[in-house]
Amino acid sequence: MSVLVKKNTQCLLSIREATISTRLPHPRISRSATLKLLILISLVVAFSQITLGGIVRASESGLGCPDWPLCHGELIPPFEFHTLVEYSHRLTGTVLGILVIITLWVAALERKHDSVSFRLCLGSLFLVIAAGLLGGLTVLTELAWWLRLIHLSIAQFLIASLLILAWIAFQNKIGQGEVSITIDMGSAGKLVTALILVFLLMLSGSYMIGIGASSACSTWPLCRGELFPDGFEYAIHMLHRYVAAIVTVYIGITAIQFIRKRRDNTAIRKAAHTTLGLIVLQILLGAVMIWTGFDAHLKAVHLSVATLVWMATVLLAVVTTFVFEERST
Repeated sequence: MSVLVKKNTQCLLSIREATISTRLPHPRISRSATLKLLILISLVVAFSQITLGGIVRASESGLGCPDWPLCHGELIPPFEFHTLVEYSHRLTGTVLGILVIITLWVAALERKHDSVSFRLCLGSLFLVIAAGLLGGLTVLTELAWWLRLIHLSIAQFLIASLLILAWIAFQNKIGQGEVSITIDMGSAGKLVTALILVFLLMLSGSYMIGIGASSACSTWPLCRGELFPDGFEYAIHMLHRYVAAIVTVYIGITAIQFIRKRRDNTAIRKAAHTTLGLIVLQILLGAVMIWTGFDAHLKAVHLSVATLVWMATVLLAVVTTFVFEERST
């Protein structure tokens, strides 16, 4: 019996440490300077778009433009604070859409050499369109919390897609030979879990804000001196903190494991350090925001850093799980 258990354990370990290799039909990663520049600009604008979304929420400017796609029935809105904040968010989204379309066009010209980037660009375009339509529905439904939740989710998927595009574009070690992509299954499991946890953390924060519970607990780390306060809004607020604590512990353990085990890989170590540092910064920002009476500026920064945590986790997952290897033909 012990021999059988030992064999089964060794089998499971070998599967956990196994890798899967696949060859791309047209694997050369594009080095087009134009495509690289467009991807980077799109990534910056996408991050700015999410940051502006946080400012719209923090300043309560969601209905600064009460109609859609026009603003107060006009193409050029009145110069009022809440209107300009919301309109700048829409304008940035329009610019992002144009950039993604141009990027897709350039990627299509190089499709024979880089089909992966083309597909990611195509997916990004669908996400931009979906985000724009959901943004309009959110306004028309007077900021329904569940539409905000979906809107934020699509925005985060979009920035993840653009980040992966940027990573692929700057794989300078790859030339014009045949390439294989190796997938580390052992790392993939841990990092998929990390991605799910970070995503759930963002959704819990969005839900908390959407139902008006973001300011329910005015003390930290406890809520009114209690771990489990009575009342729905207090419970939802504390649930977000509990999710944040779980994510921080898991990210911390995972990042430290990769830092120790992958000392020979600078990219992985940097990504792990960045992810761990940002999640700790996010927790501290949440505490300071509460201690300062929920300052509107800190609320916006809190969402921006949450996006950076998501981006760092995506990058850690990509650089750790996927390895490009050039092979002579």
